[in-house]
Amino acid sequence: MNVSLAAEFILLLLLNMAVGAFGFFPSFFVTTLNINLFGLSIGTFLSLSGEIFGAILGFYLYRLGFTKMNPAWRSHRFWLVLENQPANRVFWSVIGLRLIPFVPSGLVTAGASLTPISPWRFAIASTIGKIPAVFLEIAVAYGYTQSLSAEYQYGIVAAVLVISLVVWLLRKRKSGLR
Repeated sequence: MNVSLAAEFILLLLLNMAVGAFGFFPSFFVTTLNINLFGLSIGTFLSLSGEIFGAILGFYLYRLGFTKMNPAWRSHRFWLVLENQPANRVFWSVIGLRLIPFVPSGLVTAGASLTPISPWRFAIASTIGKIPAVFLEIAVAYGYTQSLSAEYQYGIVAAVLVISLVVWLLRKRKSGLR
């Protein structure tokens, strides 16, 4: 692997980890990019490792962030119930929620970070649940890369980004008018 390819690999791994850590941006687009640039085998490795290590990173970041916030919001009954779940139940819940497509990964990670589950048990549960979901995403992304030319793929990604930006700006403007 030459230096340029190694740099692309590292940058994509960091991007995959960022998407996995925060989990609010669909990883499908990054998975497609992984496959386009590195092929199916290395693209799969990038997507899977980015999702797994990103979730672990996100767990630590959410846990740290929640300790810095005003604790008054945690007195709501919903958060109290979540915080008092046994670690074993959280473990199985993380696996189950990771298996369900389209459940925002960031919500699962943030919710788990509020519970007594240990980071290593979260990492195991998250990995077990993510493996089938990532392989399903890879299968769809691979089909997408094989059926559409790169120009169409990038056009679709650009359109989704522009639409997301417009929706975000409109919501921000609307909330600012109140």
